[in-house]
Amino acid sequence: MDATDRPWVSIQHLRAMAALSVALFHACQWARIDFSIGAAGVDLFFVISGFVMWTVTAGRNPTPLAFLRRRVIRVAPLYWLVTLALVAGALIFPQRFPEVEPRADHVLLSLAFIQHMNPDGQPFPILPPGWTLNYEAVFYLVFASCLILPVRRRIAALTLALVVLSTAGFAWPPGYVMLLNPMFLQFLAGVWLARLAQKQMLPERAIGWLLLGLGLALFVLLWLSAIDPDLWRPMIWGLPAVLVVAGAVSVEADGGWPAWRWLGLLGDASYSIYLTHTLTIGALAMTIGAWNPPVFVPLALAVAIVGGLATYLWIERPMLARLRQRLA
Repeated sequence: MDATDRPWVSIQHLRAMAALSVALFHACQWARIDFSIGAAGVDLFFVISGFVMWTVTAGRNPTPLAFLRRRVIRVAPLYWLVTLALVAGALIFPQRFPEVEPRADHVLLSLAFIQHMNPDGQPFPILPPGWTLNYEAVFYLVFASCLILPVRRRIAALTLALVVLSTAGFAWPPGYVMLLNPMFLQFLAGVWLARLAQKQMLPERAIGWLLLGLGLALFVLLWLSAIDPDLWRPMIWGLPAVLVVAGAVSVEADGGWPAWRWLGLLGDASYSIYLTHTLTIGALAMTIGAWNPPVFVPLALAVAIVGGLATYLWIERPMLARLRQRLA
């Protein structure tokens, strides 16, 4: 079996870890605990996304339109549903959602995955975690455009395009917060890792564990040092994210990754957890308060997991099955 045809269990596990990391970050925010490194789960997601996009298209040569149609079906419906639920809540109970301003232009741009400044002057859509999907959308468009090229030229063109996007913000500073920044290098790193996996050029299991351990250790050191990554986030948090993904897939490629089914289920539900956790954690904070961190933080994480799993099992999975059936 080709490496690109195999189901990567480690990637599913890393998806779960990334989603839980971001959820824990927001839970700690409510409890006024510094766990900013938890936000690096997003950087891990970006590396994973690059790896997955190259993996699912290698050897298949889908058309750009077919690729984009599948990505829209996978990403957009649940995001639209959760966003519109938040808009409805803000319109019906404005006192419960004081930070949500559902202006028509703000809502429409959010639903269209278009980067823009919200009414507070911040580059966030209606659903705050959705800012990452704006990067994903641009990455998908660039990736789709490269699918028209022969396979041997595809990765070179993709590399050039993502490097240009990553550096354009330095030449035009106003564009930096409008997606023209090095965050795209994390997608590119994931693509190259997938290319190495495709060519069976990943290191052996022992080195994989070393890379994984080094990446996790760097995350811990960055957390303890309280370094603010600011504009250099793609490098400061991106490097350990790349090491973690590289280590995990290297271990699995050499047959050494454990098959934890419960973590695989959380990986399946990671998108639902990611999109709903700010709502579930926020609802918990407004219900019981976040004044007791030792109680609130683990309870908030549990609520985020339960809410995400329920969303996945009862909404996301049935909805995707129906949409994919209609597409087929």
